[in-house]
Amino acid sequence: MRYPLTRRRFNTLALFTGAACVLPARPWLLAAEAATHPAKFLHPGLLHSREDLARMRTAIQSKQDPIYAGFKAFCDDPQSRLDYKPAGASAEIGRNPSVRFLAFDGDANAAYQCALRWQLTGDRRYAELAARLLNDWAVTLQRITGADAILCTTLGGFKMVNAAELLRDAGPVWSPADAEKFAALLREVFLPVIFNFAAFANGNWDTAVIKLMLAIAVYTEDRALFDRALVYYLHGCGDGRLDHYIYPSGQCQESGRDQQHTQLGLAHMGDACEIAWHQGLDLYGALDNRLATGFEYTARYNLGSDVAFAPDVDQTGKYRHKVISPPGPFRPVFEQIFNHYAKRRGVPVPWTQKVAQKLRPEGVAFQSDHTGFGTLLYSRDAGPDTAAFAAAAMPAGLHVAPEGAALRLTWIPPASLPCTVARAEYDSQKFTAVARNITTGSFLDSTVHPERRYIYRIIPGGEAPSSLPISAVAGLPSGWAATTAGEHPQAGTAAFDGVAWQLSSGGSTLQPETGGSLFSIHTEFTQHGMLTARLRPLFASQFLRAGLALFSGTSANTPCALLLLHPGDGGTDIEHPAWSVSLYERESATSALQPRGDVPLSPPVISWGRVSQPLWFRIENKQSELHASISTDGQAWTIVGSTTVPSGPLRAGLVLSSGLADVSAEAALDHVSVTSA
Repeated sequence: MRYPLTRRRFNTLALFTGAACVLPARPWLLAAEAATHPAKFLHPGLLHSREDLARMRTAIQSKQDPIYAGFKAFCDDPQSRLDYKPAGASAEIGRNPSVRFLAFDGDANAAYQCALRWQLTGDRRYAELAARLLNDWAVTLQRITGADAILCTTLGGFKMVNAAELLRDAGPVWSPADAEKFAALLREVFLPVIFNFAAFANGNWDTAVIKLMLAIAVYTEDRALFDRALVYYLHGCGDGRLDHYIYPSGQCQESGRDQQHTQLGLAHMGDACEIAWHQGLDLYGALDNRLATGFEYTARYNLGSDVAFAPDVDQTGKYRHKVISPPGPFRPVFEQIFNHYAKRRGVPVPWTQKVAQKLRPEGVAFQSDHTGFGTLLYSRDAGPDTAAFAAAAMPAGLHVAPEGAALRLTWIPPASLPCTVARAEYDSQKFTAVARNITTGSFLDSTVHPERRYIYRIIPGGEAPSSLPISAVAGLPSGWAATTAGEHPQAGTAAFDGVAWQLSSGGSTLQPETGGSLFSIHTEFTQHGMLTARLRPLFASQFLRAGLALFSGTSANTPCALLLLHPGDGGTDIEHPAWSVSLYERESATSALQPRGDVPLSPPVISWGRVSQPLWFRIENKQSELHASISTDGQAWTIVGSTTVPSGPLRAGLVLSSGLADVSAEAALDHVSVTSA
């Protein structure tokens, strides 16, 4: 039986999924609790595998350089020693304004370094010290605050998760009860801060979130969270996405800012790839070893050689660089990358190698920005690293996007095992194979039918479990159409997965005073209709306009009403915009948009000038008068304004504009429902 997604079925589905997907106080747990799966992560499986630890121990015992030289540098650091004086936990830490975040970072460094020293020497006293530090923070810390709370969480937090992962083998020193208390800290205090990434900031924020999210997922056995981080790394909207941070030339998003932050962003990406590697996934190889290209460009430039630099603007629209920043000192982050590409994979990285040799042995990192000590941690003999793939991993990071009339599937394949692409129609959920023996991690499904919702999963060879399932709709639901209109229209795109619309506007420049241009997804609207949708708080452009629209026609200057989120101060404070939702009206094809109401947004929807919680929009046609309102929960509504309804056949839908001429924007809206009286 075939199941076309008719308008009626779309509205039923939208309302049903709206009810099913109302987020609890801790929304990140919803997917994890629902996604029961037999696959287990390999442990220890963050920065260090069991084989890595054995390699380091063997070299230390035989005093084999360069690892032994790195070990001596590691032991010389005060935070690797038994006489470390704990700073002590507190209920709150914060950054900008500062609230004991340096104390947190210091204890995080010591916890990680002492847990590692126990693993390398067998001296149980180091495990005991690391456990005391973790236990203290696990039972005390309640909140992480400040404009830079994400950095406060990710940098020290990543060290702490690695310490906990290393203590899994510590027996009574680190009891199951201790481990669970620490897991609760990760879920209830760390994860709320980072769940929606940091798309509003320079890319090193995003990349720090990605690696911490991967680490939390492995430690807590949360496959859905692990996939969330991987998909964002490869397909997300922010500057931390791989191809948003490293361009094909190797130039990085922060290359024009300064070399220290550039190296930091790259280092975070290396840590994320190392975690994936220890779970049997080659994230290092993504986009033809794009991470190596970024490291080579950065190493070459800071060693004094020329590189090509193209003026650029980032995904937020805030950071524009005309020239590359001056060369700077090297961070100790190059051994990991050199040893992976040159030693594990046989991929030459000559400039990275020169820096690694120049810094050898790598020492401590600045504060807790990254781990440092790469000579100890990553030096290895040349040859393939098969230990990471001894147990076949499950495919991960499955992503589906429209490509013409087809659907493009991409995923991270496990150890190059041939995979089967299995598909089911949503209503039946009976999976059948649509492709077999796929080893590339990519497949174009051109056998889909318009308006149908499908579920996909990737099944590897051998006994490895399949990927987590993902759904997608081929084309647009029945009765819906897409339009890009305005002064300088560029093609927009829309994808619907059965729950949410993912919109992308190709460089639109909507200006309420002049009309500008915008991308819309729309359907027929009645004289007594209501359209409701919820905007997810994950988008990069800080000049974005997004919301609902009512049109009389779909041309560039059609009479219309727009209910839009926008940076309310006109974008004068680009780091902390005063976001508002406004109702605009265009009365005729020759008139400009006019404001008809405005509601400034405030906490908790807005935090430090960033949209941090979902926001509901509603327009309702009542006796030729349009009423526009917003809500933070979909229950209690605040009136934004009202205006007359345009005459003639009406269409209503979702609209998006990046607010920028040279950057496209992405945004997702869910809980979309269209009803008529």
